Amino acid sequence: MSDLSARLPPALRARHAERVTQFLHGKRFYGCGGLEVSDDMRRRVAELACLLILREDAAVFPHLRSVLLYPSAFLVPQHEPDELGLVSDEPLEQIGESWLGDRVVLSWADVEAALAGDSTNVVAHEFAHQLDIGQGFPAGVDPARWAPVMQQEYERLRRHRRPPVLDPYGAEGPEEFFAVATEAFFQRGAALEQHHPELYGLLREFYGFETA
Repeated sequence: MSDLSARLPPALRARHAERVTQFLHGKRFYGCGGLEVSDDMRRRVAELACLLILREDAAVFPHLRSVLLYPSAFLVPQHEPDELGLVSDEPLEQIGESWLGDRVVLSWADVEAALAGDSTNVVAHEFAHQLDIGQGFPAGVDPARWAPVMQQEYERLRRHRRPPVLDPYGAEGPEEFFAVATEAFFQRGAALEQHHPELYGLLREFYGFETA
């Protein structure tokens, strides 16, 4: 169990354990690139992912069918054109991908890094995309409350050359901003609260517990 899940209040710890069990029963894991997926690896991914769904009304990623694990970063073909409208033949190296309503792909080496306290949490990032409805914030929230804060913080990140907390990758788009903010909430809660208190407050309310 991750340090964060071990520090949950008793009621949330029990809910977390229940949702981890549901996750493990309902999702299929596949090893890629020669990786053999163990029960311990499945459980560690499930424990990190289920920290995102501890609200009483949250479902256990109902549309997700499978989790693919690679030993480390993996290569994927490029599909997006560059500024000239050309698509490169060179594949991109990724540590994670999320296909909403289908599958999540993860680098196991980076899952382990997140468990060890690295500021990059590939599980939080990719599973946050499974919560996203494509407007830069998750399903089930009040857009009137979320939109002003998320837009303000997103624009702030786009202007900041060396942000102290949020990964600059979040400036790629509103959906990536939400995923990056989720990573920071779980991995750098105290720093996020210090530098982005309104954003931290929204995420604390949504995820249902303190990480600062």
